[in-house]
Amino acid sequence: MAGIGFELRKLFVGRGVARKINAYAYSSIVCAGTMILANILLISVDRLTHWYSASQHEADTLVVMLLYALGASLLLSAPLQILLSRFVADQLYMGEEERVIPSLIGAYTTLSLPGGALYALLLYGAPEVPLLDRILNLCLFLVLPLVWLEMSYITAVKEYPRVLQGFAIGVFVAIALTWLLLSLGLPIITAVMLSLFCGYGTMLLLFLRVLLRRFPAGEGSLFYFVAWIGRMPDLVITGFSTTLGAYIHIILMWFSPIGYTVISGFYNAPMHDTAAFFAFLITVPASVQFMVSVEVNFYQKYKAYFNAISGGGTMLEITALGDEMAASLKHELSRLTQMQVYLMIIYAVLMRYALETIGFTHGMISMFQMMCVGYSAFALVNCLVLLMLYFNDRTGAMTTAGTFLLINFTASLLTTRGSTVFYDTGLVAAGVVAYIMGAFRLLGYVKEIDYHVFCGQPIFATKSKNILERLAETLDHKVRATHVKPTPRRILKEVKPHE
Repeated sequence: MAGIGFELRKLFVGRGVARKINAYAYSSIVCAGTMILANILLISVDRLTHWYSASQHEADTLVVMLLYALGASLLLSAPLQILLSRFVADQLYMGEEERVIPSLIGAYTTLSLPGGALYALLLYGAPEVPLLDRILNLCLFLVLPLVWLEMSYITAVKEYPRVLQGFAIGVFVAIALTWLLLSLGLPIITAVMLSLFCGYGTMLLLFLRVLLRRFPAGEGSLFYFVAWIGRMPDLVITGFSTTLGAYIHIILMWFSPIGYTVISGFYNAPMHDTAAFFAFLITVPASVQFMVSVEVNFYQKYKAYFNAISGGGTMLEITALGDEMAASLKHELSRLTQMQVYLMIIYAVLMRYALETIGFTHGMISMFQMMCVGYSAFALVNCLVLLMLYFNDRTGAMTTAGTFLLINFTASLLTTRGSTVFYDTGLVAAGVVAYIMGAFRLLGYVKEIDYHVFCGQPIFATKSKNILERLAETLDHKVRATHVKPTPRRILKEVKPHE
């Protein structure tokens, strides 16, 4: 994330309003681009299918198949997203950029093979859906994890205009192709699935082009990143807990009294899912403000503190800079929380009038407003987790994310069988508790930052490696031994002086 902050600081140079709008626009795309794209696509596709007189069963089938493809792909890629961000940062620091692209291919292979098999099995159990539609839905599912994984790498790329261009082209292709195929008389589900596959596929290729412009094609094992799973399994748990925690209450609502089976193996709760769709948008302001405020302002104090340590600063200087960093963090966190609360209240109150015009019932609006509170708290919890990872407090990040998931799951499981008044209270409880716990953990950790930096490290370096590290290194040695590229740099390194 620091790489994004560095670019944003350049964008914020100057006092012009246009420059700040430009910086906030880039921040929005980087932070919430995939979610914005998904929302634009889903809304546009929904409107197009209504214009072409889709039956209620066709509309329900289309929605549930899209939800499952999007949700399953997010959950599938979640365990590796944070881990891969750390892996890429480490490779850049060590000057081994050639390992970045192979890790992307290896991670996708690791996820897509078992994930694709399980999703194909789920689709096989829904014979009432035409075979072509199931194949297209499977293809869409297989494309999506690679897009999500690319977003874990894209933060190291400085070409933000090309990122914006990729999103715009992907949206345009999907919407235009949907309209074209429906105009040609193609069945509605087939047209939409094919269009979304092409839209996300276009985005995938454009993102890959951006990454290849930044990183070399690569060499070594595709699975070298597995060593990082062995070293930092807590990052895998953190990534999965954060993503599943955001959606677990939605999944449980599918099996509540307001949920039902749309097609074999595919469940839905349309009233709740629609309310969640609009409520989740409240997470965007916190993500954007976190990047702009924390990355741009707090990072200056963070960098000064650690530069003093590595640059030979005195203990008095280091302590003073540490206090300034802690004060800055507390200020930015308070500012972020206040802004999110204000925007949540405005959004929850004003949006209800817009939702009433599109047919929201009183119960749906109640669920929407409850989820606005819950998702606002979730957005703040997610920011706390990222800040903990800033300081390499991986245990604190894992505990905070795990607490959010556990409370949301337990409380939602208890309330889905009760009155609709209590729906989504589990999300609110999970967000509030995890936020309070995470804030105390983070501020306490930073207050004692000198101890964690100077005394929290092992006295003697250990060379023991677990099974995943040994496996990754063995595979890498075998690949390098069988395929060594005769690059000029390697030839010069291997040639003896007298030769």
